[in-house]
Amino acid sequence: MFIWRSEPMPYWRRFFMAGSVVLLLLPVMLLSGCKKENLAGKGFRFPLSAEPRQIDPQVSTDAASITLVAALFEGLARLDESGKAQPAAADWTVSDDGLTYTFTLFDSKWSDGSDVTAHDFVFGMQRAVLPSTKSALAQELFMIKNAHKVNSGKLAVSKLGVKALNDKQLTVTLAKPDIDFPAKTASTPFMPCKQSFFEETNGRYGLENEYILTNGPFFLKAWNHNQSLLLYKSEHYHDAENILPSAVRYVIGKIQDPVHLLSEGLLDAAPIPAEKVEQAKDAGIRLIPQKDTVRMLWFNNRNETLENASVRCALRDALEWDIIYAQLNTAIDVPAAGLVAPDSIASSHQKYRTDNNAITPVTRGAKAHAQLTDALEQIGLDKMPALTLLCADDEYNTNIARFIVQSWQKNLSLYFSIKSVSPSELAARVKVGNYQLALYSGSAPGPNAVDTLGSFVTGAVGNHARFSNKTFDKKFSSSNTAKRADLEALEAFLWQTCPSIPISFELRYTGIPEASSGIVVRSFGGGTFGAPYDFRKAGKK
Repeated sequence: MFIWRSEPMPYWRRFFMAGSVVLLLLPVMLLSGCKKENLAGKGFRFPLSAEPRQIDPQVSTDAASITLVAALFEGLARLDESGKAQPAAADWTVSDDGLTYTFTLFDSKWSDGSDVTAHDFVFGMQRAVLPSTKSALAQELFMIKNAHKVNSGKLAVSKLGVKALNDKQLTVTLAKPDIDFPAKTASTPFMPCKQSFFEETNGRYGLENEYILTNGPFFLKAWNHNQSLLLYKSEHYHDAENILPSAVRYVIGKIQDPVHLLSEGLLDAAPIPAEKVEQAKDAGIRLIPQKDTVRMLWFNNRNETLENASVRCALRDALEWDIIYAQLNTAIDVPAAGLVAPDSIASSHQKYRTDNNAITPVTRGAKAHAQLTDALEQIGLDKMPALTLLCADDEYNTNIARFIVQSWQKNLSLYFSIKSVSPSELAARVKVGNYQLALYSGSAPGPNAVDTLGSFVTGAVGNHARFSNKTFDKKFSSSNTAKRADLEALEAFLWQTCPSIPISFELRYTGIPEASSGIVVRSFGGGTFGAPYDFRKAGKK
């Protein structure tokens, strides 16, 4: 779900009148020519949801910062359109036992012209797991040998299973085999960090343009806070001849009319709200569908009543599912078949969601009433405390919330209230845990099914339910997530313990003007890779 940060419209008008001239005046001849059919050397504009907090690969978790990290930095691997790992800063081999990966770097440069070395990648990974960094992304590296113990302070960082053999080669030793490990090195905490530059910033790394050093296909030319960020193509990049755009500008602010901006060539990609889809089609805008969003009925598991799994299951089984499903606009919203969205993939790069693993909820009013009564007695309560269900303040979501509450009234004799709030307030409250019940749509942290399932591990990024279950944590850590059966067993466990309830799978669209080509739209906002758009090969007629 995209939630755009509000900005005064006059800035957008000033930008499109004056800022567009900046892009037009760039030296586009660098990449133009017959061999690229005159598509190259153009400037592109993309929306950005908010001001980046800090462009720091090892600590950034907000969507805006990660988007910039993905554009400006390059990991050992990158993901192609199908989500498969391809060589980026390095090529690699793996040992016969699947535990040790050896990466050999290509000749690469930092944006200041200095060489990128294996030591830079080692320092980046070490910094991500150091306790002093306090990075929420540290867990992304826990598949590396000793990473968890280093992060918990039980071992020195020198014991981390990452070693530079020389300036061009490094090895990464895993705790157990992981065939998807190369793809994971495309995510932000695996990006390189030049230690000498980092130390010179004196705690200001990633906060201003002058404190950012990058190794990707673009470098940050200008950062006008709360307005825009301008990226230029880096001629230091090792594959610069195959990077088509000469410049990219990210514009920060609320998009009032994406169809108009796309039609006029003022944006090159943007989310299209459901109510604007037909208008976009009529305007000749190409629509890219994405099935990566789940409308969830979130339970705050830290609530003294909702922390009980039997209470949560009773609330789920008391829902009048057929009536709730009848409220859905099936053109953009279909009944959920589990916690994992349709666009999620298994390790084989095939879609995880199939007819064989679909989970179908059933209304069991009498059983749910008996289960709730027993559960309340076990926790010493005579009756269920009154709770409030948060939802977005639009008619569609409010209507779904109304039928949820009416289900509980009918089958459990519970009288819960509904509070409609703005989408931005809803998102903020869910993410910080300031709610009891919430109807809120969102995407998993990444494109793999394991990303969705892993978000329910205790303390994980995206664990909006505040779910904590030692049995699940143990099952997750010991599972072979390369096996579909193990993934399905994890999802089944979550369904049984019901940390929250998936209501529907939402279909959302991204629009791209017909004149633009080569823009890859990634589901899940790019996930841990970070970029909703890959524009390396973007061209324009």
